[in-house]
Amino acid sequence: MIKLYWLSEINSQIRSVVGEKAWILSRLLQNGYPIFPGFVITSNTFQEFLKNLNDVNSLLADFPESSLHLDVDNPRTLQSVAQQSRQSILSVSFTKQWREILEQATEQLGSDSLILRASLGGKFSPNQDISGLAPAQVCWNIGDNLEMAIKEIWIQFLNAKSLFYWQRLGIKIEQLNLAVLVQPMMDAIAAGVAINHDHSIEISGNWGLGHSLLKGEVIADYWKIDSLSGEIREQKLGNKTCGYRLKNSQLTSEDCLESYLINPREQAQYCLNNENIYQIFEISKKLHKSSSDWSYLEWIFYPYFQDLSGNIAITQLISSPYNQSSQNTKAAKIPSISQSQLKGVAASPGRIRGIVHLLDANPNSTELTNGIIVAQKIHPFQLSSLKKASGIITEEGGITSHAAILARELGIPAVVSISGATRWLQTGDSILLDGDTGTISLNTLNEQKTSLEKPLLSSEIPFNYPIGTRLMVNLSQPSSLKKVMGLPLDGLGLVRSELMLLDLCTPQSLKEWIDDSYPQDIVAKLTQRISEFANFFYPRPIFYRTFDDKFSVDQDRRGTAGYCLDSTLFCLELQALLQVQKQGYHNLNLILPFVRTVDEFRFSLDLIKGFQLTASPNFKVWIMAEVPSVIFELSNYVKAGIQGIAIGTNDLIPLLLGIERNNIYGKHLSSIYESAILSALKQLVLEANRLQIPSSICGQIVVNSANIIDSLVSWGISNISVEPEAIESTYKSIARVEKKLILDYAREKMRSESGEFRSLF
Repeated sequence: MIKLYWLSEINSQIRSVVGEKAWILSRLLQNGYPIFPGFVITSNTFQEFLKNLNDVNSLLADFPESSLHLDVDNPRTLQSVAQQSRQSILSVSFTKQWREILEQATEQLGSDSLILRASLGGKFSPNQDISGLAPAQVCWNIGDNLEMAIKEIWIQFLNAKSLFYWQRLGIKIEQLNLAVLVQPMMDAIAAGVAINHDHSIEISGNWGLGHSLLKGEVIADYWKIDSLSGEIREQKLGNKTCGYRLKNSQLTSEDCLESYLINPREQAQYCLNNENIYQIFEISKKLHKSSSDWSYLEWIFYPYFQDLSGNIAITQLISSPYNQSSQNTKAAKIPSISQSQLKGVAASPGRIRGIVHLLDANPNSTELTNGIIVAQKIHPFQLSSLKKASGIITEEGGITSHAAILARELGIPAVVSISGATRWLQTGDSILLDGDTGTISLNTLNEQKTSLEKPLLSSEIPFNYPIGTRLMVNLSQPSSLKKVMGLPLDGLGLVRSELMLLDLCTPQSLKEWIDDSYPQDIVAKLTQRISEFANFFYPRPIFYRTFDDKFSVDQDRRGTAGYCLDSTLFCLELQALLQVQKQGYHNLNLILPFVRTVDEFRFSLDLIKGFQLTASPNFKVWIMAEVPSVIFELSNYVKAGIQGIAIGTNDLIPLLLGIERNNIYGKHLSSIYESAILSALKQLVLEANRLQIPSSICGQIVVNSANIIDSLVSWGISNISVEPEAIESTYKSIARVEKKLILDYAREKMRSESGEFRSLF
């Protein structure tokens, strides 16, 4: 039989079956706090429903007497179990008696719409926020709709993500005392959250219901309040373009919520006035006086509802995980880090413990400072967001993706290619990201939240041994310059202009920036940015690689082929380089990207000469050797006027092997030595030497395949250019192989001279 308890009658004896969320709200309601009335469908109801499933093939048929034992690291198994669980639950209807009891209870709420929330009890931690596992359900106050909403709450706790979560926490299915809290759903004037700190309270809010904040669709209004005086220390107007509200009629749709555009007048106003702020402050002060150690509460301001005094209501309160009352249910033991890990590909070294921020596709997402970004992939317009992060996790991409490259340059750890990362991780989760091993350790909330990154360079690097091969660095962000200050670098081997430009144009797209800006403004920004690098490295050379449209779906726009179609941006870059040259920086050089034909090079060179850049004798024009055809036509390129090559293995290797760029250093890494790659590199370096032009290599291969440095140096490569994090290891490798070559040469010379000496006798 279905069992209900009203919030106004819940006592400590039934705490475990109504769950912590309902228990906390019942305590608040019974102590005079503004809480909407409601009732709880106990966890016994959930267990009874599952026990009565008649489908013998159901994986839940023997629940709760036995646990489900799953291979949670197998996504197909998880999805199969979750799908069968859903089908089983949906296939069985509530009994007539259950429906009558629910109908009588909801009539007493006196509302056309309802909101349902999961409330866990028993051995589960009372302070664990489970909203990410089971979002609230909103429905019309109609029997069929209510039944479906209750089932959706239950189903969510047996979906793939939840099953993974329970097993990683070491919680058995039968330990889940899952109750459902049902309350009236009210339209809101404004809604938001308040977070309790030691000396302040932070309040965030938006017009309408709180769904826009939960979905990250707006930047909320923000206030910081002194905990003692109630004084507003800080406030910021958000970017509030949309809100949510209840629909006017049940007949329009089964979904009773709709989004709407906030009018310009309200966008320009704060959603709370000083009186509203004071009401939230008074509630927090009252909570402190009642010895309630809370960390987070959700609030709404509503027009009017029954006999609630005032117009504010608390919809959820979460206790502090650090100051639990002895009356609280004992928290579930958090498993050790090794028991709870995700595995991906190590893309940037270092270890960091921090809080997850799921990065959506909104270019205006700004609240990312010091968080660990988690995304399916990093879009071009989001690259600047990485500069605010302490770590990066992506579902897609490889170690040669732009996100990984920029992470290594900035010195922040990154792990890529973690399937399902955006499902397993939620904003607010505490994790340990290990960019050395490619692992993500979950549930580190109770660990000390301090940075564990390794320093970029050790304090005692033996840079006193001279090397003949020029060691250079790849950079695109001025903030990275301080990381390489004082190091024995021979220059800046690669400025990735696409990363520089995408940073400069934020928050617009590159196309919008070019279309909406005056050309002279773009040139001025580019000039200022390039001159920072030129000044830092002067008189050492810097090599600026002009824009390569790698982000376009049209591959014909990549590199110099794109310049032939539209040279607008290329000409703006050339103007900026000329301005830097006129400032007296004659250490500039240019690299043309993704050159496919000699004719493309000639077209680009004519434009370069048209801007008089080649008038400076120090200005050299190189090409990227990343299209395989360059291997066979290098002499023709030299005749056409190139003065050096930079071998870009991040593109050359996948084009030669016929694999995706993101998979270069995965399972294919071991096959590099048995493929045509070494032969291609050798031919390029030796041919460049024969043609008397310098050669450089700037791809990830020299970092991930250190033995290749031996071959490159022995063939006589001129430059090796790496990201900042690889400077130390590359320097040591170059020094080691050069010392070996000198010793081998000395031994051979001694043997030769010894042979000549013996021949005299």
